[in-house]
Formats: sequence, structure tokens, C-alpha cells
Amino acid sequence: MRFLWMLGWISTALPLSAANYYLSSTTGDDGHSPSQAQDPGTPWQSLERLNQFIPELAPGDSVLLKRGDVFYGTLQLRKSGSADKPIVFASYGEGALPVITGLSSLTGWESHGSDIYSAALPPAIGRIQVVTLNGVPQAMGRYPNSDEPNKGYLTPEAIPAKNQVSHPGFQPSGNWVGAELVMRKNHWIIDRQEIVSQEGSTLTFLPGSDYEPKKGYGFFIQNHRNTLDQHGEWYQDETNKRLYLCLKESDPDSLKIEVSGIENLVTTLPNTRHVVLHGLHLEGANATALLIRGGSHFRFSSGKIVHAGENGILAQNMDHLVLENSEIRNAYNSGIYLRSGNFQATIRDNRIENTFVFPGMGQNGDNNGFAIFSVSDADTIAQNSIVRAGYVGIGFRGSRTLVKNNLVDGFCLTKGDGGGIYSYTGRSNPGYTERVVRGNIVRNGDGAREGTPLQGTDIPAPAEGIYLDDNAEQVLVTDNTVYGIANRGIYLHNTQHITVRNNLVFDAGYLLFLADDELGQPLKHLQFSENILIKKEASQVGMGVRSGSFDFDAMGISDKNHYLDLSGTGISFFTQNTQLKSDRFYTHEAWKNAAKWEATTMIAHYPAQGSDTPGTSIASSSAVVPILKGGASCTGGCQLSWEPEGQIRIAGTDETSEVKIPLSGYRPGIGYQVSLSGSSSGEAVMELYLRQNGAPYQKLSASRVVVLGNDQKQVQVNFNPSPYEGATALILKLFQGKQQTILRNLKLVPLSEKRQKHPADFFVLATNPGGTTKQLPLNGTYTDISGREYKQTIALAPYRGIFLLKEIE
Repeated sequence: MRFLWMLGWISTALPLSAANYYLSSTTGDDGHSPSQAQDPGTPWQSLERLNQFIPELAPGDSVLLKRGDVFYGTLQLRKSGSADKPIVFASYGEGALPVITGLSSLTGWESHGSDIYSAALPPAIGRIQVVTLNGVPQAMGRYPNSDEPNKGYLTPEAIPAKNQVSHPGFQPSGNWVGAELVMRKNHWIIDRQEIVSQEGSTLTFLPGSDYEPKKGYGFFIQNHRNTLDQHGEWYQDETNKRLYLCLKESDPDSLKIEVSGIENLVTTLPNTRHVVLHGLHLEGANATALLIRGGSHFRFSSGKIVHAGENGILAQNMDHLVLENSEIRNAYNSGIYLRSGNFQATIRDNRIENTFVFPGMGQNGDNNGFAIFSVSDADTIAQNSIVRAGYVGIGFRGSRTLVKNNLVDGFCLTKGDGGGIYSYTGRSNPGYTERVVRGNIVRNGDGAREGTPLQGTDIPAPAEGIYLDDNAEQVLVTDNTVYGIANRGIYLHNTQHITVRNNLVFDAGYLLFLADDELGQPLKHLQFSENILIKKEASQVGMGVRSGSFDFDAMGISDKNHYLDLSGTGISFFTQNTQLKSDRFYTHEAWKNAAKWEATTMIAHYPAQGSDTPGTSIASSSAVVPILKGGASCTGGCQLSWEPEGQIRIAGTDETSEVKIPLSGYRPGIGYQVSLSGSSSGEAVMELYLRQNGAPYQKLSASRVVVLGNDQKQVQVNFNPSPYEGATALILKLFQGKQQTILRNLKLVPLSEKRQKHPADFFVLATNPGGTTKQLPLNGTYTDISGREYKQTIALAPYRGIFLLKEIE
């Protein structure tokens, strides 16, 4: 039936005079004539024979590869069709999609003891990017392993030169020469660099990009035989043309072990026009599976791309490119990369999984690690599902771009300073216009602390939900659902003429954040309205602004939004003045006075039902450590007094008061809860965080932020375990002016086993990442942010999200 359907599809799309040519690796014969190859009973066999004939194809012809067959090599598209007669490459027969592969099986394994085996590589194979065991891709061997502290990143003891690092574990001399040094140069760069010499504890390497090593950022070593100690790890000896592999309790002859030997699986000429690839499976490219070099009206549809050593699809200088209804899995660098010179591309209904998830296997420098990245004008990127992107989910530049109805689920898993949806313009600032980001679902941006100065703290890694960066402008951001974001839900950096309207942002470090600096233009003409912004944890902040010049009138306006606090700690606002080097938190009233923003914005508070972090419980009362009277001191802007019943009175003498409390009972590797009750003579914001008690006074945790008022408030905020073994202090900063704050019953409580804080259905964040309206069941009666009631079910439109709270009986 599939054969008949495919013939029917071709016959309706093409004139009846068009010829069909057949290819089968199992039943074909390259000795057949072109006339014979037009009969499915006498097909050609190899891509080599097909490539010889492709220049003879006529517009309207089709080439059909037999389903279930596997073809080794590269398909070279060297002929164009016409607007009404495209050349089509598709499939015939029954079974799985036909596979074009670059993978070769290895046999003849030799044992070297200690679970290490090696096999000879085919003479034609160069440097290998892809190794699979029974179809599962494997990372190179590395030292340290990724399951060791800091996820296997070492921190340099010294950086003697821009191409050198030192670490005391490097002995003896010459041990790592020829291996690769994989280094995080900053949050968004991971470079691979050949080690050319070793003197004692110092490695010298060939720089992989213009970025230089940076203090506090880590590295590991790969592609060396001495790294092989975990199952599946491999190393290529290029000199002797052998692959070394670590296999734990496995016989290599019982496994299907394959390596990539073909750089590109499908390539085009620089001016290829009107070509369709439909229903083809490309697997195991050493570099890029589908390499498009230019032309117009190229379509790749209903296909699969699996295990690409660099990019799934790389295109440049191609107008009217269509990539649709396809799957791209395990692209080591980027899934779809539209580099330059393209126009009016359509990328829709694709599923892209596991992009740049091996930190030592991508490419060096900028613009790598995207599931989808396009720099062209007039693109439509719609209804794609992106799962597990090592860096950015969807990146775009250009004018007249539409990013609509996509799901991005998991991003910034390997690198940071990126977003689920990200746009960057840069200093050249070509003035892009008419860009729309609408109706997308962006979730689970965890960030990658490992190998950065953030490792060992719970300070959020820079993973942003929707991120418009350096001179991005003329963007409408609307109807998006963003949640589960480590750092900032929606982040505007050096942007102008941006409208952010009717978005739902839940569970992000900062629900909204804007910043300007020397890297781009000042913030101007920004509009925020009708957004639903929900704080889940005490560490989260409603809105933050970082600038050297707080001209809120020039920046724009934020109003008519809806904030909801689930943590019981209140909604706060934040500024960081880069000119004065000062930070400040605000209550809603103080923010309205300072910024003249949020005048009619609604702030709601769901009744607090426990500590700020779901899923934690505390130890027995015997483990509680009171914070002693003699241990607290005012370190700025206040006078501190102890009153009966263990009360601390903090009287402000400046805009900001700071109190330091050494934590004598604090131990590394244990999570703690700080418990207290507090009130203020007026509205005040209290910031709490852990810090080293002595020089260099490094911050050890993210801040927890609590809004206080006249009424007594019970506060319980949790801090994650820290590996720091030195003396630790709790810092309290009060943004209260010359008011007074009273704190009672300060306690430090070790956290023990997990339990659920709220009932499982305390709230519902419902999303529909699909193309049709869905009926979702509800367990009880719920209301949305406007008070509308829902019972039993809710009908959710495509690519929409809604936040519902269960009615309290």
C-alpha cells in the first residue's frame, strides 16, 4: 500500500511523461541500463551508479529508493528541476524508510586487557566523529569522567598564557600530548584544542577559537587512550588507524560497533533548484547529513536524520527552503543551521532531539549548539518540537521572521548564556524589523553550572526562557508559555522597540529581566502588559533591571500585568546600578514610586502552605541550631539590638541595612532551612543568602527574597547543599530605609528526606504542545488568574498554556 500511495503522490505531483528510476541495495544491479532501472524489478544497486546518472535526469523525473534497504555513501544532487517539474527523491515498497548511511561496522577486535579492545579502521576513514554501539552514540573517553565532581571539569590552578593551563594532577611530563583539551572559555563557549606539549603540570595547546582561557572556568581531556575506563568510551589512534574502545563485561563480537566514514550524506551544487527529498533516512554523517550549498526551492520532508557528527542540516544561499515533518536526532553540533544568504525558509512540524549533548563533541567558537538557527530574512519557524538542546532551542536573526507554536523542552544543558528562543543582532545592527515570537511553549531551561565559577553554588546558571540579546529590536513577544527556567523567564538585553504582551511566565529566577551595558544600545521603547507572572520559590523575583542610567521613561512602560506569589514570601522588584555598583530590592509600592511602572498591575498571594521549596522536609527538632545572640552583627546601614525572647531589632540608618550571622553549626554537603518570623514598621524587602565568612567573601547561594510588612510573617527558606568547607555566614540585607525590622525565632534547620509540601493538585500548569484543541481532565474545581472557574475538564487551544489554582475548601 505504501508503494501504491507513493506512486499516487508522485503521479499527482508530476506530469505523466516523467520517468521513475529505482534503486535497491538488496536486489539491484548497477549493470542495468537506464531503461531497465525504470522498472522496480530491475533497479540499480548503489549510490555510486545513481550519482553517475543524476546529471542525465530531466525536470519532473523521480528517483525511488527501496524501503528497508541501506545505501552507503553520499547522494550528490547535481541536477535541478523546474517550478512545475521538480526532481523528486523518494521511496518505494514496504517497510522502514530507505537509509543513506555513513556508518561502517568494525570487526577483528583485539584485546589489550583491562576491558580495552582495538580494531583496524578502513584506510579511507579520516578523523572519526561518530561511534555507535548497537545504534547508541558514544562519547569519547574523557578524564575526569562526567560522573565525577563538577561533572568532570577540572579548574586550572593557573593560566600561564592564553594557550596554557596548569593543574597539579598532570604528571608525568608528556602524558597527555596529542590528546584534546576541552575547555569552557565562558558560559557559551566550549572549545576543543589539541595538546601539543606538557611540561610538568602545564599543558600547552593550539587555541580552538579567539576566546582565551578564563579564571574559574574548567576543562577536561579527551581522545587519549589513558581516558578509557567506562563502558563505551573510545579513542582514535589516527597514526596507526585504529579505534580503541572500553567494553565492560561485553564481547565486542557480540555488539554492532559502527563508525562514521562519510563526511556528508546528501550534497547539492551551489545553484540547485526545485528538488524534493521525501521520506529518506540519513544516518551517521561524520560532518553534516544534508549539506545545501545554494539555489532555490529545495524541500526535505517526512525524513529522518540520525547521528550527525556536526550538523543535521546546513544550508546557505538557498531561497525558499522547506524543511518539514522530519526528525533530527543526535546532531553533535546543531540540528538545523541556516548559515547565510538564505531567504524565506519554512521550518515546520519537525522533531529535533539531543543536540550538542556531548560537551566535547561540538564545534569551536560562537553559533554552535542550536537545535534550529537561522540568520536569514522572512523565515517561518513553526510547530517544531525541540527536546534536549545543549545550548539554544531556536535562534533567529533577520527581518520578517515568525517563530510560532513551537515546543522547546530542555535547553542550555551543556552551555549557558542562551535561551529556549534566542535572537542576537550584535554591533553591526542592520536594523531588523517585523519579528514575531508567538504562541510558543518554552520549558525546563536548567542551565549548566559545571566548569564555571557557579559550580558548587545554587546561584542560577544563565539559562533564559525567551532571550533577546545585543541590539535585537522590533520584536513582538506574545501568547507564549515559559516555565521551569533557571535564570530569567523573559530577558531583554540591550534591546529597543520590543513588546512583551499576554505571556505566561512561571517558576523562573527572574520572571522578567531587562539590562543594558556597553555591548549594545540602551533600553528604549519597551512595553510590558497583560502578562501573567507567577513566583514559585523564595529565590524568585518579579522583575529586575540592570543599567547604568535608570531613565524609566525612555525605557518604556510596564503595567496591567498580573503577579501571583505562591511562596508566601511576596513579590519583589530589583535594580542593579552598574554605575554606582549597587543593588536594591523594592516592594510593589516602592517600585511604583521609583519606576512609575506597574501602577495598575495586580499582585495576588496564594495562601502559603509551608516552606518555599516543594518536596523537602526538616529533621527532628533536636537538630535545630538556634542563631545565637552574640553571633550577629550589623555590617552596614543599621543599628542592631537584641530584645527579650530572642528578638532582633534592626533599625535602619541608611537605605540598605546589612546584618551578618556566622553559622557555627553549618556543615558542607547538607541542605538547610532558615526559619524566622519578621515584621517591619513599614514595607521592606529582606534578602537572605549564604556567603563565605572571610575573604574573598564569595557568595555561596542564590538570594532568597522576602517582602515584610506590619503584620508578623512566618518565613522558611531553604538553601541547597554547598561543598564549601570553610566558615559560612548568613547575610541579611534589608531594603527598608530608616524603618525598623524585628526578627524572631531565627533558626538554622538541617533538611532531611524528601516529602511533598503541597497536595499534588495544589495547582495545575496545563499546556497543549500540539496542533489541535485538547480536553484536559481536572481533579476538582480550579480558577485561573482572573477568577474564572473550571470543573472536570478544560479545553486548551493549540500551543497555549494556562495556570490554575485549586479552590481551597
